[in-house]
Amino acid sequence: MEQQQDDLESLQRRVELLEAENRRLREQMEPFLGPYNPCFDPHKFARLLTRRLAWIMLPVYLLGFGLPFGGAYVQRFVPPMSIGGLPLLGTGTSRRHPGVGIGVIGAGGLGVGIIGMGGFGAGVIAIGGGAIGIVAVGGGSFGLVAIGGGAVGWIGVGGAAAGRWALAQRGAGKYVLALNRQDDQAVEFFCRCFPALREACTRPMEVIPLEKPAG
Repeated sequence: MEQQQDDLESLQRRVELLEAENRRLREQMEPFLGPYNPCFDPHKFARLLTRRLAWIMLPVYLLGFGLPFGGAYVQRFVPPMSIGGLPLLGTGTSRRHPGVGIGVIGAGGLGVGIIGMGGFGAGVIAIGGGAIGIVAVGGGSFGLVAIGGGAVGWIGVGGAAAGRWALAQRGAGKYVLALNRQDDQAVEFFCRCFPALREACTRPMEVIPLEKPAG
């Protein structure tokens, strides 16, 4: 009996040490991952978010880098066209403002237009290393809908994002779904937009009473 009692006490001490170590590790990770949330898988969330961002950004960047070169090639054979006084395609090759593309589609080091793309893009739809527009996609983006490595907008999606609705690795705003915060409203909103995120954001198990409440 004494031996069993000693074994139980030893086991209890080991459990207490493991709980203390687990609590210490959680406290160290909390600044990066936020408070512990049993309904959220941070590793799966980071993987899914990175994959979705890659699917969004890759076609946009291929279009952004390919259009200026393709446009410059096409302009050799097709006469210039303009809409409302703006050239249909401004590639930044003019002598007046070299590197600055101004047009309905503006592409260049600085692209300005309804669709602006380049090192810096500005327009209704803006694509570039830096982008400002209604819809902005880029390394750093600012717009109503902003997507990029750093995104600021009404809806911000990126590696780091700030906005009323933010989806990111690190996010700030009113409704945030990120490693550091998981607001219920943001979970519902972004899981509708990206259903695959449901794999990382689960719901708590319902509590089923064992006895019926007294009538």
